[in-house]
Amino acid sequence: MKNSSVLVAHYDKKYNQSDYSKVNPVTIVCHPRDRFEMTAKIATSGKGRYLEIGAGSGNLVLTVLEKYDELVLTELSNIRAKELSKLFKNHAKVKVIKHNVDNEYLDYPDGYFDTIILVAVVEHLIDPKNALEELHRVLKPGGRLIIDTPNIAKWTRRIKLLFGYFPSTASLDEGFLCHDKKTPTDLYDDGHLHYFTFRSLSKLCIAVGFSEVERFGYGSWKSTRTPYLLARFFPTIFSEVFVVFSK
Repeated sequence: MKNSSVLVAHYDKKYNQSDYSKVNPVTIVCHPRDRFEMTAKIATSGKGRYLEIGAGSGNLVLTVLEKYDELVLTELSNIRAKELSKLFKNHAKVKVIKHNVDNEYLDYPDGYFDTIILVAVVEHLIDPKNALEELHRVLKPGGRLIIDTPNIAKWTRRIKLLFGYFPSTASLDEGFLCHDKKTPTDLYDDGHLHYFTFRSLSKLCIAVGFSEVERFGYGSWKSTRTPYLLARFFPTIFSEVFVVFSK
C-alpha cells in the first residue's frame, strides 16, 4: 500500500520540471473559461484572512494578494512548497506551510479564516469528510469555502460511460495514460480517489456543517465541448463542479 511519502515523491516528480519563474496572476474576466478564472472572479471579492489548500503554482494567490490581509498557502509537495516560498519571499503577509490536510490539523484557532480555497484538491484526499470538518472548524462564521473539482456527471463523461468506458478525470485511457499519450501513469488517474457531482459534493459539505451558497458553471465561448452558455445555465451537465459554501 502506498503511504504519504510515496504520494509526496509522485507529486515532487510531477512538478519538478515546472517553470515557476513564469507564474502570472489569473486574468479576471466576466465569463470564466476555466477553474482558475472562475475561482479568481469569486475570490477577489473577499477580504481578511485567506487559506488555500494545495496552492499549486501560486497563480491564484498572485491574483488576490492585495485583497487580503493575511494569506496562508499549504502544499503536500516539497517542490511546490519550496517554490511557493521563493515566489512570495518578499511578501510578509504570505505564509507557506508544508501540510497534509488529510491527516494533520491546521495550527490555527477556530473561525480564523474568511475565505478558504480548494481547487482540484478534494478529489485527491483519502478522507475528504475529515478534511472538510477541519476546514469547517477554521472558517469564520459567514466565511466562504470555494471548491472546484471534476464533474463525473459532465456530458462528455456520461457518453463514455454509455459506451462502457471509465470516464477518468485526470488521465487518458481510462486513467492509465499521461497526457503526452505515451507515458503510463504511476498513480491511477493521477491520484484522483473520489469522483463528484454537484449534488454529491454539496451533500458532503452540508453533512459536515456547511451551507451551500451558489453553484457556478464555466466554459469557453469558442469550445465545442464546453460552450459557455450551456455551462453557465446547465452547470450540472456542462461544467466541472464549482460550488461556494458558507459556515
